[in-house]
Amino acid sequence: MHWSRYGALFLLLAGPASAAVADDAAPPAPWIASPITDHFALRAIYFLGHVATTGHVDPGNGLAGTDFNAEQLLGLTDEVYQPRIEIMFRLEQRGRLRVNFFDLRRNGATLLTSQFQYGDETFQSGDRLLSSFNWRQMDLTYTYSFLRTEHFELGAGLGAHLIEAYATAEVPSTPNRTEFSGAGAFGTVALDGTWAISQRWALTARAQYLHLSIGSLEGTLGDYHADAQYRWRHNMAFGLGYERSQARLVVNNEYPSGELQLTIRGPEAFVRVSF
Repeated sequence: MHWSRYGALFLLLAGPASAAVADDAAPPAPWIASPITDHFALRAIYFLGHVATTGHVDPGNGLAGTDFNAEQLLGLTDEVYQPRIEIMFRLEQRGRLRVNFFDLRRNGATLLTSQFQYGDETFQSGDRLLSSFNWRQMDLTYTYSFLRTEHFELGAGLGAHLIEAYATAEVPSTPNRTEFSGAGAFGTVALDGTWAISQRWALTARAQYLHLSIGSLEGTLGDYHADAQYRWRHNMAFGLGYERSQARLVVNNEYPSGELQLTIRGPEAFVRVSF
């Protein structure tokens, strides 16, 4: 009789204790699906940007070439309406590798109203000038997230940018023609941040920049991006963003020498697929 009473009392006391242990042992609730938790993401982008190309290319005799705005002088379009792709891989929990591709190809035709010194070639007023300008770039950026919570992520790292440029100018049916080309790699310091506002909404932003001066070469590369995205499904989001990038190259005491600056900026709309 006494043992049955003690047994019932023990069960009453042990029940809440065992329930508490079970609650403590329960796994934490999973984080909301967001750019912070994605292990892979592909952004299909449509960019509605504008470009400005300025500079000068000096002849080999030490004189200065004509300063130009390629969109105005050469008749190149200033519109950059094109699809683009961005891929993101998460490495472990805090590392991220982002890959971007950009391909800008433009052709122009214009009737010169003044003399144009373009490298060693001199084009005269009244010449019908055909030109092209191509810029290809692939960016690889690695960041390590020193801050990572369910709603905030902030990382820093390095970017490697592989750039190829090609430009021509010619007067049809004449020997007056010149072309310039170059390719190389450039590095930047990168900062990347995400704010997962809610289960549906997130803001992301990034900045990359570096200025270098080595001997007769001076270069600057900067890239800035921000967007807002809506998580329509667990693995799909839609968003709007804004992108601005600038590249500047100055070459002295070499041939060809001169300066070139390329600025691209504008809004974008995208679909983001992730898991």
